[in-house]
Amino acid sequence: MKAKQAVVCPKCGALNRPTWEFCARCNESLEGAAPAAGAAAPAEEGGPPPSSLSANAVALVAVVALGLLGVAAWRYASQAPPLAQPDPSLFTIATRPSEPRVLAPPTGPGAADYDAGRRQMNAGDPAGAVARLAAAVAADPDNADYRTVYGFALLRSGDREGALAAYAEAARLDPRQQMQYARSLDTAGRGAEAARQYEAILARNPGAMSVQEDLGRLLFRTGDYKEAASHLQVAVQERPDDPVLQQELAYSLDRAGERAQAAAAYQQVLKQAPQAVLARSLLADNLVEQGRKAEALAVLQEGLEATPAAPLLQRQMGAVLERSGRPAEAAAAYRAYARLAPNAADAKEMADRAARLSAAGGRP
Repeated sequence: MKAKQAVVCPKCGALNRPTWEFCARCNESLEGAAPAAGAAAPAEEGGPPPSSLSANAVALVAVVALGLLGVAAWRYASQAPPLAQPDPSLFTIATRPSEPRVLAPPTGPGAADYDAGRRQMNAGDPAGAVARLAAAVAADPDNADYRTVYGFALLRSGDREGALAAYAEAARLDPRQQMQYARSLDTAGRGAEAARQYEAILARNPGAMSVQEDLGRLLFRTGDYKEAASHLQVAVQERPDDPVLQQELAYSLDRAGERAQAAAAYQQVLKQAPQAVLARSLLADNLVEQGRKAEALAVLQEGLEATPAAPLLQRQMGAVLERSGRPAEAAAAYRAYARLAPNAADAKEMADRAARLSAAGGRP
């Protein structure tokens, strides 16, 4: 059965569970947010090959390719109270709520309609807000802030194309609004147009780290891993202690064929977040692809010592042990996986595989 589609945050582009009311990354309201095509997929049928990544891991990698990470929310736990939503560590990283851009109180034409529109939007009446904000825009058509908030109201009311048009006009009036337009194009699935907007901003300001990050993540999601890595490397230099960026960079390098650089980047993730199971799994897979099975096993063993109830690592440990000619140990790992994840699509298959390996090589 297919999982429900993830929902794209209209502000930061993070993907969230469809039942959440606020973004786990930036705390933006997800009311009216659009689903992300392909952000969730059914479990693959049939048995995974005896390689380092299982079918479950492949599904998780697909999630990573959409910008989601399995890093726990410990990083911010001491800095902010938990958000009023399900545990975000299960899906994406939770951060403190972002501080909204502070706009100067309007005093010119349309100010009364603008204030009323914002109040209606905050009260949960986007349709009413659209009417008042449209009046504000008509009264002061060159006010970029009016157009941006008008676009936000249109988005909340379900008029995505109208919102994009408002954001585009705001960006034309004030280049500082171009980032909002680019992000909105991105979340609307118009990646090529979004990339052009990001590139235009970088042409004016090559040091805009948030743009490097957003463009890198856009290219990451669209599978242009080599170009994604070039932008994410710049962003990582600015925030070397961010495991999210490090993992996205590592995965991009890996998919671009830069195995050694990718392995080093995965190691950086694990230094900052030792319990990042998915990063550890991807590192092990990277090492296996390089023919470094002993190192892969060491990485997995270290992870299992820290998080013994990690089914993904047990499943992968079994695969690497099997490929390394250690069937009895592989069988033990597969049995542990089946015990930890009894409802997984391949749980019975792995238990059966363990039985076959035990029969062939002796039960450990």
